[in-house]
Amino acid sequence: MENVGKSAVKELLENNIFSVSAYLKLLNGILNSFQGKIKGEVSELKIASSGHVYFSLKDKKDQSVISCVIWNYDYRLCGIQLRDGLEVIVSGSPDVYPPTGRLSFKAKTVQLVGEGELKKEYERLKKQLEDEGLFAEEKKREIPPFPKRIGVITSKHGAVISDFLNNIGRFGFQIKFIDSRVEGLEAVKDLLNSLRTMRKQDIDVLVIMRGGGSLESFLAFNNEILVREAGSLPFPVIAAIGHDKDVPLLALAADKMVSTPTAAANLLNQSWQEAELELKSKEREVFNYFSRDLRDIEYKTN
Repeated sequence: MENVGKSAVKELLENNIFSVSAYLKLLNGILNSFQGKIKGEVSELKIASSGHVYFSLKDKKDQSVISCVIWNYDYRLCGIQLRDGLEVIVSGSPDVYPPTGRLSFKAKTVQLVGEGELKKEYERLKKQLEDEGLFAEEKKREIPPFPKRIGVITSKHGAVISDFLNNIGRFGFQIKFIDSRVEGLEAVKDLLNSLRTMRKQDIDVLVIMRGGGSLESFLAFNNEILVREAGSLPFPVIAAIGHDKDVPLLALAADKMVSTPTAAANLLNQSWQEAELELKSKEREVFNYFSRDLRDIEYKTN
């Protein structure tokens, strides 16, 4: 808090007598500004019938413990399965629950710690979705010839969108662009909202793009809810998501997978460029026919 804010709160506390409820409300308003990330080991995990998840985070060094909760929707968006003993990073803010006065950490996101755990979760979900047929080749749709209305989802910052726009041909494309975060688990909500918005648009094909990075930076693109949403869209999807060893699951669910925004632009240009070459070839044929006929006429008249 700023110094002015601290002074105002101090004066408020010194000059008033609060009910328990009012004090806790004030306290929670202050605690909400202390958003942060905590790393620890999951223990005492309980999943309520509502789907809300209650657990403790334990410090490995000195066994300090903080109670945590993550609501059902946020937990499902995280796309991981918590279990006791798992090391995680949670992001959120502290909160005091008025009926009991208990302090807990309200998590908005939970992510795994370490490449090994991320890899195991990736392989588990990949196998599950493969077994369901979500990545099956027979489900892949062809990019329509001469696409004109192109949806694009990526960040407006960085080189990705610039590379795409610099390489897309001048064939009268109508591009509908949605700016979205594309880095880490925090990007899931942005991307999910972008897909749901794009679903309502009248487009021929959707391109989802981001640059390369580590397995951790691709967390959003390995999220189960997001992958299923992308796989159920009513139009073909091109995934131009840079990758090295582990192909993002969203790319596996897409109809076409390329590694760079330039490759995505080239794919969209292809049918138009082929038509342009064909037109030039026919143009030369017509010119040659007329030239030959003119020579024949000239020969006969002489």
